[in-house]
Amino acid sequence: MMHIAIICKTFLKGGAEKQALILTKLLVDKGIDVILINWYGEKVDQRNLKFISDNSIRYYPMSGSYLKKLKKFQKIIQVDEISIIISYLTLANFVSGVSKILNRNIITIGGIRNERLPFYKFLFEKLIHNYLNDATVFNNYSAKEKFERRGFNPNKIFVIQNAIELKNPQSVSKISNGEIKIITVGRFVRQKDYETALKSFGNLVERNREAKFRYYIVGYGPLENEVRSIAEHLKIDDKIKVFINPPDVPSILKSSDIFLSTSLFEGVSNSIMEALVAGLPVVATDVGDNSYLVKNGKNGFLVPCRDIGTIVEKLEYLSGSADIRNEFGKNSIKVVEAEFSKKKLLDSYLSLFSKLQ
Repeated sequence: MMHIAIICKTFLKGGAEKQALILTKLLVDKGIDVILINWYGEKVDQRNLKFISDNSIRYYPMSGSYLKKLKKFQKIIQVDEISIIISYLTLANFVSGVSKILNRNIITIGGIRNERLPFYKFLFEKLIHNYLNDATVFNNYSAKEKFERRGFNPNKIFVIQNAIELKNPQSVSKISNGEIKIITVGRFVRQKDYETALKSFGNLVERNREAKFRYYIVGYGPLENEVRSIAEHLKIDDKIKVFINPPDVPSILKSSDIFLSTSLFEGVSNSIMEALVAGLPVVATDVGDNSYLVKNGKNGFLVPCRDIGTIVEKLEYLSGSADIRNEFGKNSIKVVEAEFSKKKLLDSYLSLFSKLQ
């Protein structure tokens, strides 16, 4: 029987943490023994903690110095007879690699979730991938191709894209009340390029003064004040509603009409996936694996980064017809059903385990 440890730096709200929890539950439901390791044990989102508790997942929040935590983790590996370690992001990947040195018989699988990393972090990940861990799972093809060109061992890279649950898909047909609601979900960080999003919305409003628009921004992070300041400067703050880390993002998505993503780089965007589940058409920058999520002209449009003119053009097109939005929304759900199911995620990991054993 396999005994698996899944390790994350934290279990705060985030894409990697979300996917780690999804995979854990899938493996547990399959009858596989899995434990969760939270390296910074005090850093955990209460909703994630509730998920762990509700699903009776064995959970180890670590505390103390790095050395103390490493020693404790090695003891857990021995006591629980861990045979496979799956890690998410740089610190966890390093801990996994060190554990491989100390326990040569275990299989260690690192995880990279973005197509762009700071230079120092890239070099560290390259060292961990090439010389420590047995394999690295990339959640996007874009990063795989770029990292291979820059010296990552291609034979140890495996791409397994994110999964999302599609609960009881229903008709996504929406009747417009005259106001078009555009929504963006994402952390308030440079990567998400909220400046371009806000300027695009401002131009859309300016060019279509007879139409009614509302812009929902859902997120949290260090640039919150800057986002609000840009909106005020553009004099569109009266048409914007900011939600800070709300408990029910799916409901806000379902009440919206169009999803907008202006990220400068991505892996596989969890936010876009959630928009697809909500049956929304999407306008997104052509970065990372967005082309796997957004089929140009079918369920949305891909646009160049910082191209405000093209973004406004696509938003105008979708705003102009409820029928087109509904058609694109139905196609969004089809993309999720075909490409990003939980079954596909589980089967991909089980196949990887077999290859590495």
